[in-house]
Amino acid sequence: MTMDDLVIPDTRACRAALEVASAYCSPALLNHSVRAYLWAAGYASAHGIVFDPELLYVSAMFHDIGLVKEFDSHTVPFEEAGGHVAWVFGAGAGWPVERRVRASEVIVRHCGTP
Repeated sequence: MTMDDLVIPDTRACRAALEVASAYCSPALLNHSVRAYLWAAGYASAHGIVFDPELLYVSAMFHDIGLVKEFDSHTVPFEEAGGHVAWVFGAGAGWPVERRVRASEVIVRHCGTP
């Protein structure tokens, strides 16, 4: 497998997630988020792990957005704030509640939280 084998999903939700992340994240944080998707997708593909590319990409775009001042919260950890952003984003994308919850869980658990 090479980097050329990894494809960023071209869906309306993925394009919108990139637009939102680009508007709020520094270039370094945005690039980190894209790399997080590529690493996770590459790892899953190399190990035969089935995954939902759109859900993974959206989750990667928002996994650290709670570190951005506009979404920083003094009441919850940054990964929980990011999970809330993903849940709201999913609602706007027309995702069913279960899919929104899953995106939030992926983000919260990226820090090792059960």
